[in-house]
Amino acid sequence: MKLTRVVRVSVLAIGLALGALAVAPAMAAPRPVVVLDKVEPDGFDPMFASSNVNIMLSIHETLFRLDNDGKVVPAVAESIKQLDPLNWEIKIRPGLVFHNDEPINADAVVFTFDRATKLFAAGQGDLNFALGALRYDHAEKVDDLTVKLVMKFPDPIITSHMVNPELSILPPKYYGEHTPEEVAFAPVGAGGYKFVSYKPGEGTVLKAFDKYRLGKPPVDDVIVRAVPEVATRINELKAGTADLMVGVPADLKADLESSGVNVIVAPSYRRLFINIKQGRNPALADVAVRQAMNYAVNCDEINEALFSGMAKCAIDLVNSPNNDPNLQPYPYDPEKAKSLLDAAGWVPGSDGIREKDGVRLSFDFDTTKGSYLSDAEVAQVMVDYWKEVGIEIKDLRTISAEVSSQMRAKQGEGFRDLMNSSSGPDYTCQGDLLLVQKDSGSNRMSWSDDKFEAMFKAFSEEFDQAKWPAMCNEAQAYVAEQAPVVWLFTEPTLYGVSKRLDYQPRPDGRFYLNLVLKGVTE
Repeated sequence: MKLTRVVRVSVLAIGLALGALAVAPAMAAPRPVVVLDKVEPDGFDPMFASSNVNIMLSIHETLFRLDNDGKVVPAVAESIKQLDPLNWEIKIRPGLVFHNDEPINADAVVFTFDRATKLFAAGQGDLNFALGALRYDHAEKVDDLTVKLVMKFPDPIITSHMVNPELSILPPKYYGEHTPEEVAFAPVGAGGYKFVSYKPGEGTVLKAFDKYRLGKPPVDDVIVRAVPEVATRINELKAGTADLMVGVPADLKADLESSGVNVIVAPSYRRLFINIKQGRNPALADVAVRQAMNYAVNCDEINEALFSGMAKCAIDLVNSPNNDPNLQPYPYDPEKAKSLLDAAGWVPGSDGIREKDGVRLSFDFDTTKGSYLSDAEVAQVMVDYWKEVGIEIKDLRTISAEVSSQMRAKQGEGFRDLMNSSSGPDYTCQGDLLLVQKDSGSNRMSWSDDKFEAMFKAFSEEFDQAKWPAMCNEAQAYVAEQAPVVWLFTEPTLYGVSKRLDYQPRPDGRFYLNLVLKGVTE
Protein backbone atom coordinates (compact mmCIF):
# COMPACT_ATOMS: atom_id res chain seq x y z
CA MET A 1 0.00 0.00 0.00
CA LYS A 2 1.41 3.35 -1.01
CA LEU A 3 0.54 6.20 1.37
CA THR A 4 0.18 9.72 0.01
CA ARG A 5 2.37 12.40 1.65
CA VAL A 6 -0.44 14.95 1.87
CA VAL A 7 -3.57 13.27 3.21
CA ARG A 8 -6.84 14.61 1.88
CA VAL A 9 -9.70 15.73 4.10
CA SER A 10 -11.26 12.62 5.54
CA VAL A 11 -14.80 11.41 5.85
CA LEU A 12 -14.64 12.52 9.49
CA ALA A 13 -13.90 16.11 8.53
CA ILE A 14 -16.75 16.07 6.00
CA GLY A 15 -19.03 14.61 8.61
CA LEU A 16 -18.15 17.37 11.02
CA ALA A 17 -18.92 19.98 8.40
CA LEU A 18 -22.32 18.41 7.68
CA GLY A 19 -22.99 18.17 11.40
CA ALA A 20 -22.72 21.95 11.63
CA LEU A 21 -25.72 22.16 9.28
CA ALA A 22 -27.87 19.80 11.30
CA VAL A 23 -31.47 20.88 11.84
CA ALA A 24 -31.42 20.01 15.55
CA PRO A 25 -28.43 21.86 17.05
CA ALA A 26 -29.19 20.49 20.51
CA MET A 27 -28.25 17.03 19.23
CA ALA A 28 -25.13 18.13 17.34
CA ALA A 29 -21.70 17.39 18.73
CA PRO A 30 -19.62 20.39 19.84
CA ARG A 31 -17.66 21.88 16.98
CA PRO A 32 -13.97 21.01 16.93
CA VAL A 33 -11.57 22.95 19.11
CA VAL A 34 -9.34 25.02 16.82
CA VAL A 35 -5.76 25.57 17.97
CA LEU A 36 -3.59 28.09 16.14
CA ASP A 37 0.06 27.22 15.56
CA LYS A 38 2.81 29.27 13.88
CA VAL A 39 4.04 27.11 11.00
CA GLU A 40 2.83 24.36 8.73
CA PRO A 41 4.02 20.95 9.90
CA ASP A 42 6.92 19.24 8.13
CA GLY A 43 5.61 15.82 9.01
CA PHE A 44 4.54 13.79 12.03
CA ASP A 45 7.27 11.17 12.19
CA PRO A 46 8.79 12.07 15.58
CA MET A 47 12.28 11.15 14.43
CA PHE A 48 12.12 13.53 11.46
CA ALA A 49 9.70 16.36 12.14
CA SER A 50 11.01 19.49 13.85
CA SER A 51 8.39 22.23 13.51
CA ASN A 52 5.30 20.68 15.08
CA VAL A 53 6.26 19.35 18.50
CA ASN A 54 2.88 20.13 20.02
CA ILE A 55 1.01 17.94 17.53
CA MET A 56 3.53 15.12 17.87
CA LEU A 57 3.18 15.19 21.67
CA SER A 58 -0.53 14.55 21.21
CA ILE A 59 -0.28 11.83 18.54
CA HIS A 60 2.68 9.97 20.04
CA GLU A 61 3.67 8.67 23.46
CA THR A 62 7.08 8.18 25.07
CA LEU A 63 8.24 5.82 27.80
CA PHE A 64 8.08 8.70 30.29
CA ARG A 65 6.35 12.08 30.08
CA LEU A 66 6.19 15.40 31.86
CA ASP A 67 2.93 16.03 33.65
CA ASN A 68 1.30 19.46 33.84
CA ASP A 69 3.44 20.33 36.87
CA GLY A 70 6.68 19.41 35.11
CA LYS A 71 7.27 16.13 36.96
CA VAL A 72 8.65 13.14 35.05
CA VAL A 73 6.05 10.38 35.25
CA PRO A 74 5.76 6.93 33.65
CA ALA A 75 3.83 6.77 30.38
CA VAL A 76 4.28 3.72 28.15
CA ALA A 77 6.70 2.50 30.80
CA GLU A 78 5.27 1.22 34.06
CA SER A 79 8.55 1.31 35.98
CA ILE A 80 12.32 1.44 35.64
CA LYS A 81 15.01 -0.20 37.78
CA GLN A 82 18.77 0.24 37.67
CA LEU A 83 20.60 -3.07 37.45
CA ASP A 84 24.11 -1.60 37.51
CA PRO A 85 25.70 1.72 36.41
CA LEU A 86 25.07 1.00 32.71
CA ASN A 87 22.03 -1.29 32.62
CA TRP A 88 18.39 -0.44 33.29
CA GLU A 89 15.30 -2.65 33.32
CA ILE A 90 12.12 -1.06 31.95
CA LYS A 91 8.70 -2.62 32.48
CA ILE A 92 6.02 -1.82 29.87
CA ARG A 93 2.41 -1.24 30.90
CA PRO A 94 0.28 -4.28 29.96
CA GLY A 95 -2.72 -4.03 27.67
CA LEU A 96 -1.73 -0.93 25.72
CA VAL A 97 -2.22 -0.60 21.96
CA PHE A 98 -1.27 1.83 19.22
CA HIS A 99 -3.88 3.69 17.17
CA ASN A 100 -3.85 0.83 14.62
CA ASP A 101 -4.32 -1.77 17.40
CA GLU A 102 -0.77 -3.09 17.22
CA PRO A 103 0.28 -4.07 20.76
CA ILE A 104 2.64 -1.84 22.71
CA ASN A 105 5.26 -4.22 24.02
CA ALA A 106 9.00 -4.86 24.28
CA ASP A 107 9.27 -5.45 20.54
CA ALA A 108 7.91 -1.95 19.90
CA VAL A 109 10.37 -0.35 22.33
CA VAL A 110 13.36 -2.22 20.88
CA PHE A 111 12.24 -1.37 17.34
CA THR A 112 11.98 2.33 18.26
CA PHE A 113 15.45 2.54 19.77
CA ASP A 114 16.99 0.52 16.94
CA ARG A 115 15.33 2.76 14.35
CA ALA A 116 16.65 5.89 16.08
CA THR A 117 20.17 4.42 16.20
CA LYS A 118 20.19 3.53 12.51
CA LEU A 119 18.77 6.88 11.39
CA PHE A 120 21.20 8.83 13.54
CA ALA A 121 24.17 6.80 12.28
CA ALA A 122 23.07 7.48 8.69
CA GLY A 123 22.75 11.22 9.35
CA GLN A 124 19.00 11.10 8.84
CA GLY A 125 16.20 12.54 10.92
CA ASP A 126 16.20 15.20 13.63
CA LEU A 127 17.72 13.20 16.45
CA ASN A 128 20.63 15.38 17.57
CA PHE A 129 19.00 16.49 20.79
CA ALA A 130 17.48 13.16 21.82
CA LEU A 131 20.56 11.04 21.21
CA GLY A 132 22.87 13.73 22.56
CA ALA A 133 20.95 13.58 25.83
CA LEU A 134 20.18 9.86 26.12
CA ARG A 135 23.44 8.19 25.20
CA TYR A 136 22.39 4.56 25.07
CA ASP A 137 24.16 1.71 23.32
CA HIS A 138 21.21 -0.53 22.55
CA ALA A 139 17.93 -1.97 23.84
CA GLU A 140 17.32 -5.68 24.47
CA LYS A 141 14.04 -7.56 24.80
CA VAL A 142 13.90 -9.57 28.06
CA ASP A 143 10.30 -10.73 27.76
CA ASP A 144 7.13 -9.42 26.15
CA LEU A 145 6.80 -6.53 28.61
CA THR A 146 10.40 -6.06 29.74
CA VAL A 147 13.29 -4.25 28.05
CA LYS A 148 16.89 -3.81 29.14
CA LEU A 149 18.42 -0.51 28.09
CA VAL A 150 22.20 -0.62 27.91
CA MET A 151 23.89 2.78 28.29
CA LYS A 152 27.22 4.04 26.98
CA PHE A 153 27.72 6.15 30.11
CA PRO A 154 26.16 6.23 33.58
CA ASP A 155 23.08 8.45 33.57
CA PRO A 156 21.37 9.33 36.87
CA ILE A 157 18.59 11.32 35.13
CA ILE A 158 17.81 8.75 32.46
CA THR A 159 14.03 9.11 32.74
CA SER A 160 14.10 12.86 32.06
CA HIS A 161 15.86 12.17 28.76
CA MET A 162 13.16 9.69 27.76
CA VAL A 163 10.50 12.40 27.59
CA ASN A 164 11.97 13.70 24.32
CA PRO A 165 9.32 13.30 21.59
CA GLU A 166 11.97 12.08 19.13
CA LEU A 167 11.97 8.79 21.07
CA SER A 168 8.20 8.26 20.96
CA ILE A 169 7.41 4.56 20.86
CA LEU A 170 6.34 3.43 17.38
CA PRO A 171 4.39 0.38 16.09
CA PRO A 172 7.03 -1.85 14.45
CA LYS A 173 4.85 -3.47 11.80
CA TYR A 174 3.48 -0.19 10.45
CA TYR A 175 6.75 1.75 10.50
CA GLY A 176 8.71 -1.28 9.36
CA GLU A 177 6.56 -1.69 6.25
CA HIS A 178 6.57 1.98 5.19
CA THR A 179 9.29 4.48 4.42
CA PRO A 180 9.73 7.70 6.40
CA GLU A 181 8.34 9.59 3.41
CA GLU A 182 5.20 7.47 3.45
CA VAL A 183 4.51 7.83 7.16
CA ALA A 184 5.44 11.52 7.43
CA PHE A 185 1.83 12.64 6.93
CA ALA A 186 0.15 9.39 7.92
CA PRO A 187 1.43 8.78 11.47
CA VAL A 188 0.34 6.06 13.86
CA GLY A 189 1.14 6.61 17.51
CA ALA A 190 -0.01 5.81 21.03
CA GLY A 191 -0.95 9.29 22.25
CA GLY A 192 -4.26 10.75 23.30
CA TYR A 193 -5.19 11.82 19.77
CA LYS A 194 -5.33 9.88 16.51
CA PHE A 195 -4.27 11.53 13.28
CA VAL A 196 -7.18 11.93 10.85
CA SER A 197 -5.96 14.20 8.07
CA TYR A 198 -3.76 17.11 7.10
CA LYS A 199 -4.16 19.67 4.36
CA PRO A 200 -1.97 22.78 4.01
CA GLY A 201 -3.89 25.91 4.91
CA GLU A 202 -6.73 23.96 6.50
CA GLY A 203 -4.89 22.25 9.32
CA THR A 204 -4.35 18.93 11.03
CA VAL A 205 -7.50 17.09 12.11
CA LEU A 206 -7.19 14.98 15.26
CA LYS A 207 -9.65 12.63 16.98
CA ALA A 208 -9.60 11.55 20.63
CA PHE A 209 -8.27 7.99 21.04
CA ASP A 210 -10.74 5.93 23.07
CA LYS A 211 -8.09 3.32 23.98
CA TYR A 212 -5.57 5.82 25.33
CA ARG A 213 -3.80 4.67 28.49
CA LEU A 214 -5.33 7.51 30.56
CA GLY A 215 -8.78 7.08 29.05
CA LYS A 216 -10.38 8.93 26.18
CA PRO A 217 -9.50 12.67 26.30
CA PRO A 218 -12.45 14.95 27.23
CA VAL A 219 -12.35 16.91 23.95
CA ASP A 220 -13.27 14.73 20.99
CA ASP A 221 -12.21 16.73 17.94
CA VAL A 222 -9.29 19.14 17.48
CA ILE A 223 -7.97 21.01 14.45
CA VAL A 224 -4.49 22.53 14.65
CA ARG A 225 -4.05 25.18 12.00
CA ALA A 226 -0.94 27.14 11.00
CA VAL A 227 -1.35 30.93 11.03
CA PRO A 228 2.09 32.58 10.76
CA GLU A 229 1.10 36.17 11.55
CA VAL A 230 0.43 37.09 15.17
CA ALA A 231 -2.10 39.74 14.18
CA THR A 232 -4.10 37.19 12.19
CA ARG A 233 -4.12 34.75 15.09
CA ILE A 234 -5.38 37.51 17.38
CA ASN A 235 -8.15 38.43 14.92
CA GLU A 236 -9.28 34.82 14.66
CA LEU A 237 -9.61 34.58 18.43
CA LYS A 238 -11.64 37.79 18.45
CA ALA A 239 -13.88 36.52 15.67
CA GLY A 240 -14.50 33.21 17.44
CA THR A 241 -13.08 31.09 14.60
CA ALA A 242 -10.29 29.81 16.87
CA ASP A 243 -10.14 28.69 20.50
CA LEU A 244 -6.49 28.74 21.55
CA MET A 245 -3.20 30.42 20.76
CA VAL A 246 0.09 30.61 22.65
CA GLY A 247 2.13 33.79 22.56
CA VAL A 248 -0.31 36.67 22.94
CA PRO A 249 1.77 39.89 22.85
CA ALA A 250 1.73 41.58 26.24
CA ASP A 251 0.61 44.90 24.77
CA LEU A 252 -2.48 43.25 23.23
CA LYS A 253 -3.67 41.53 26.40
CA ALA A 254 -6.24 44.18 27.36
CA ASP A 255 -7.55 44.52 23.81
CA LEU A 256 -8.07 40.77 23.49
CA GLU A 257 -9.80 40.56 26.87
CA SER A 258 -12.14 43.41 25.93
CA SER A 259 -13.32 41.33 22.98
CA GLY A 260 -14.39 38.49 25.26
CA VAL A 261 -11.34 36.24 25.03
CA ASN A 262 -9.69 34.93 28.18
CA VAL A 263 -5.98 35.72 28.44
CA ILE A 264 -4.08 33.48 30.83
CA VAL A 265 -0.68 34.69 32.04
CA ALA A 266 1.08 31.51 33.12
CA PRO A 267 4.41 30.72 34.76
CA SER A 268 6.96 29.94 32.09
CA TYR A 269 10.31 28.20 31.81
CA ARG A 270 10.88 29.38 28.24
CA ARG A 271 14.28 31.11 28.32
CA LEU A 272 15.18 33.58 25.59
CA PHE A 273 18.69 34.61 24.61
CA ILE A 274 20.89 35.47 21.65
CA ASN A 275 23.14 32.64 20.54
CA ILE A 276 26.71 33.66 19.76
CA LYS A 277 27.89 31.36 16.97
CA GLN A 278 31.45 30.05 17.19
CA GLY A 279 33.69 29.16 14.26
CA ARG A 280 32.47 31.85 11.86
CA ASN A 281 33.81 35.19 13.14
CA PRO A 282 37.06 34.99 15.14
CA ALA A 283 36.11 38.04 17.24
CA LEU A 284 33.37 36.03 18.95
CA ALA A 285 35.89 33.51 20.28
CA ASP A 286 37.10 36.24 22.68
CA VAL A 287 35.26 36.05 26.00
CA ALA A 288 35.80 39.80 26.48
CA VAL A 289 33.79 40.55 23.35
CA ARG A 290 30.99 38.22 24.45
CA GLN A 291 30.92 39.78 27.92
CA ALA A 292 30.86 43.27 26.42
CA MET A 293 27.83 42.32 24.31
CA ASN A 294 26.04 41.34 27.52
CA TYR A 295 26.96 44.51 29.41
CA ALA A 296 25.76 46.63 26.47
CA VAL A 297 22.13 45.42 26.67
CA ASN A 298 19.53 46.95 28.99
CA CYS A 299 17.28 43.95 29.57
CA ASP A 300 15.14 45.75 32.17
CA GLU A 301 14.34 48.50 29.68
CA ILE A 302 13.32 45.92 27.06
CA ASN A 303 11.15 44.16 29.62
CA GLU A 304 9.27 47.31 30.58
CA ALA A 305 8.88 48.63 27.03
CA LEU A 306 7.84 45.42 25.28
CA PHE A 307 6.52 43.07 27.99
CA SER A 308 4.94 45.42 30.53
CA GLY A 309 7.43 44.16 33.11
CA MET A 310 6.16 40.56 32.92
CA ALA A 311 9.48 39.04 31.83
CA LYS A 312 12.25 38.14 34.27
CA CYS A 313 15.73 39.28 33.31
CA ALA A 314 18.23 36.68 34.50
CA ILE A 315 21.12 34.44 33.59
CA ASP A 316 18.59 31.71 33.06
CA LEU A 317 20.82 28.83 32.04
CA VAL A 318 19.11 26.62 34.63
CA ASN A 319 15.47 26.77 35.61
CA SER A 320 14.01 27.04 39.09
CA PRO A 321 14.35 25.40 41.55
CA ASN A 322 17.81 24.28 40.40
CA ASN A 323 19.09 27.74 39.50
CA ASP A 324 21.43 29.66 41.78
CA PRO A 325 19.47 32.66 43.16
CA ASN A 326 22.76 34.41 43.94
CA LEU A 327 23.81 34.40 40.29
CA GLN A 328 23.00 37.89 39.06
CA PRO A 329 22.50 38.89 35.41
CA TYR A 330 24.94 41.17 33.64
CA PRO A 331 23.97 44.74 34.62
CA TYR A 332 23.44 47.34 31.95
CA ASP A 333 26.85 48.99 31.93
CA PRO A 334 27.88 50.39 28.53
CA GLU A 335 31.03 51.90 30.01
CA LYS A 336 32.12 48.46 31.23
CA ALA A 337 31.40 47.09 27.75
CA LYS A 338 33.56 49.80 26.20
CA SER A 339 36.44 49.18 28.61
CA LEU A 340 36.39 45.44 27.86
CA LEU A 341 36.53 46.12 24.13
CA ASP A 342 39.32 48.69 24.64
CA ALA A 343 41.37 46.15 26.58
CA ALA A 344 40.78 43.54 23.87
CA GLY A 345 42.27 45.91 21.27
CA TRP A 346 39.06 47.01 19.59
CA VAL A 347 39.25 50.80 19.18
CA PRO A 348 36.56 53.13 17.79
CA GLY A 349 36.90 54.04 14.11
CA SER A 350 35.89 57.31 12.50
CA ASP A 351 32.20 56.31 12.47
CA GLY A 352 32.26 54.91 16.01
CA ILE A 353 32.39 51.25 14.97
CA ARG A 354 35.37 49.51 16.54
CA GLU A 355 38.26 48.12 14.55
CA LYS A 356 41.24 45.87 15.17
CA ASP A 357 44.02 45.19 12.69
CA GLY A 358 41.92 46.79 9.98
CA VAL A 359 38.87 44.60 10.68
CA ARG A 360 35.56 46.08 11.83
CA LEU A 361 33.73 44.62 14.83
CA SER A 362 30.79 43.71 12.64
CA PHE A 363 28.38 40.77 12.75
CA ASP A 364 25.39 39.24 10.96
CA PHE A 365 22.26 38.67 13.04
CA ASP A 366 19.33 36.32 12.35
CA THR A 367 15.95 36.78 14.00
CA THR A 368 12.50 35.33 13.68
CA LYS A 369 9.26 37.30 13.65
CA GLY A 370 6.42 35.84 15.66
CA SER A 371 8.23 32.78 17.03
CA TYR A 372 8.73 34.46 20.41
CA LEU A 373 7.09 37.47 21.98
CA SER A 374 8.15 40.63 20.13
CA ASP A 375 11.21 38.81 18.78
CA ALA A 376 11.80 41.08 15.79
CA GLU A 377 11.39 44.17 17.96
CA VAL A 378 13.83 42.84 20.56
CA ALA A 379 16.38 42.16 17.81
CA GLN A 380 16.19 45.73 16.53
CA VAL A 381 16.67 47.12 20.03
CA MET A 382 19.72 44.89 20.48
CA VAL A 383 21.21 46.30 17.28
CA ASP A 384 20.87 49.81 18.71
CA TYR A 385 22.39 48.89 22.09
CA TRP A 386 25.42 47.28 20.49
CA LYS A 387 25.96 50.20 18.14
CA GLU A 388 26.23 52.50 21.16
CA VAL A 389 29.38 50.66 22.31
CA GLY A 390 30.87 50.31 18.82
CA ILE A 391 29.58 46.91 17.70
CA GLU A 392 28.00 46.88 14.25
CA ILE A 393 25.26 44.59 12.97
CA LYS A 394 25.85 44.81 9.25
CA ASP A 395 22.91 42.59 8.31
CA LEU A 396 19.83 41.90 10.42
CA ARG A 397 18.02 39.08 8.63
CA THR A 398 14.48 37.97 9.42
CA ILE A 399 13.89 34.27 8.85
CA SER A 400 10.65 32.33 9.10
CA ALA A 401 9.77 30.24 12.13
CA GLU A 402 9.86 27.14 9.90
CA VAL A 403 13.39 27.86 8.65
CA SER A 404 14.58 28.69 12.16
CA SER A 405 13.11 25.45 13.48
CA GLN A 406 14.89 23.43 10.81
CA MET A 407 18.20 25.17 11.57
CA ARG A 408 17.84 24.62 15.32
CA ALA A 409 17.12 20.94 14.73
CA LYS A 410 20.56 20.68 13.08
CA GLN A 411 22.46 22.33 15.96
CA GLY A 412 22.13 25.79 14.45
CA GLU A 413 23.41 24.78 11.01
CA GLY A 414 22.92 27.72 8.66
CA PHE A 415 22.72 30.36 11.37
CA ARG A 416 25.20 33.20 11.10
CA ASP A 417 27.09 35.10 13.84
CA LEU A 418 24.13 35.85 16.10
CA MET A 419 20.67 34.35 16.29
CA ASN A 420 17.71 34.63 18.62
CA SER A 421 16.84 31.37 20.29
CA SER A 422 15.18 29.80 23.29
CA SER A 423 15.30 26.76 25.51
CA GLY A 424 12.52 25.05 27.38
CA PRO A 425 12.79 23.25 30.70
CA ASP A 426 14.36 19.90 31.34
CA TYR A 427 13.48 20.13 35.05
CA THR A 428 16.94 18.92 36.01
CA CYS A 429 20.13 20.95 36.21
CA GLN A 430 22.03 18.39 34.15
CA GLY A 431 19.38 18.56 31.43
CA ASP A 432 19.30 22.36 31.35
CA LEU A 433 23.11 22.46 31.08
CA LEU A 434 22.85 20.57 27.80
CA LEU A 435 22.22 23.99 26.29
CA VAL A 436 26.00 24.51 26.26
CA GLN A 437 27.32 20.94 26.19
CA LYS A 438 29.33 20.49 23.00
CA ASP A 439 27.60 17.31 21.71
CA SER A 440 24.07 18.32 22.58
CA GLY A 441 21.45 19.16 19.99
CA SER A 442 20.56 22.15 22.18
CA ASN A 443 24.01 23.70 21.68
CA ARG A 444 23.24 25.73 18.58
CA MET A 445 26.10 28.18 19.10
CA SER A 446 28.82 25.49 18.66
CA TRP A 447 30.39 26.58 21.94
CA SER A 448 32.95 24.13 23.33
CA ASP A 449 34.96 24.58 26.49
CA ASP A 450 37.23 21.90 27.97
CA LYS A 451 36.81 23.07 31.57
CA PHE A 452 33.04 23.01 31.31
CA GLU A 453 33.06 19.61 29.61
CA ALA A 454 35.04 18.13 32.51
CA MET A 455 32.61 19.67 35.00
CA PHE A 456 29.60 18.43 33.05
CA LYS A 457 30.91 14.88 32.69
CA ALA A 458 31.50 14.58 36.43
CA PHE A 459 28.11 16.08 37.21
CA SER A 460 26.15 14.04 34.67
CA GLU A 461 27.56 10.76 36.01
CA GLU A 462 27.15 11.58 39.72
CA PHE A 463 24.45 9.50 41.43
CA ASP A 464 24.81 11.10 44.89
CA GLN A 465 22.08 13.73 44.77
CA ALA A 466 23.46 15.49 47.84
CA LYS A 467 26.33 16.68 45.63
CA TRP A 468 24.13 18.00 42.85
CA PRO A 469 23.38 21.56 44.10
CA ALA A 470 27.04 22.50 44.52
CA MET A 471 28.01 20.95 41.18
CA CYS A 472 25.09 22.69 39.49
CA ASN A 473 25.97 26.11 40.93
CA GLU A 474 29.63 25.77 40.01
CA ALA A 475 28.75 24.95 36.39
CA GLN A 476 26.23 27.81 36.15
CA ALA A 477 28.72 30.37 37.47
CA TYR A 478 31.42 29.28 35.04
CA VAL A 479 29.13 29.38 32.01
CA ALA A 480 27.77 32.78 33.05
CA GLU A 481 31.32 34.15 33.15
CA GLN A 482 32.15 32.70 29.74
CA ALA A 483 29.01 34.24 28.17
CA PRO A 484 28.40 31.84 25.26
CA VAL A 485 25.10 33.70 24.70
CA VAL A 486 23.68 37.13 25.39
CA TRP A 487 21.40 36.44 28.33
CA LEU A 488 17.94 38.00 28.19
CA PHE A 489 14.95 36.77 30.16
CA THR A 490 12.41 34.10 30.91
CA GLU A 491 9.58 34.79 28.50
CA PRO A 492 6.12 35.39 29.94
CA THR A 493 3.65 33.00 28.35
CA LEU A 494 0.25 34.47 27.52
CA TYR A 495 -2.48 32.18 26.22
CA GLY A 496 -5.52 33.40 24.36
CA VAL A 497 -8.40 31.05 25.22
CA SER A 498 -12.00 31.16 24.01
CA LYS A 499 -14.74 31.31 26.63
CA ARG A 500 -16.00 27.86 25.66
CA LEU A 501 -12.70 26.12 26.34
CA ASP A 502 -11.51 24.80 29.71
CA TYR A 503 -7.73 24.97 29.41
CA GLN A 504 -4.88 24.24 31.83
CA PRO A 505 -1.55 25.81 30.77
CA ARG A 506 1.82 24.20 31.36
CA PRO A 507 5.05 25.98 32.37
CA ASP A 508 6.86 24.56 29.33
CA GLY A 509 4.32 26.11 26.96
CA ARG A 510 3.65 22.80 25.27
CA PHE A 511 0.18 21.54 24.45
CA TYR A 512 -0.08 17.78 25.16
CA LEU A 513 -3.69 18.22 24.03
CA ASN A 514 -4.92 15.29 26.08
CA LEU A 515 -3.56 16.94 29.25
CA VAL A 516 -4.30 20.64 28.72
CA LEU A 517 -7.77 20.49 27.13
CA LYS A 518 -10.11 19.83 30.04
CA GLY A 519 -13.43 20.29 28.28
CA VAL A 520 -15.51 22.39 25.91
CA THR A 521 -18.99 23.89 26.03
CA GLU A 522 -21.13 25.45 23.29
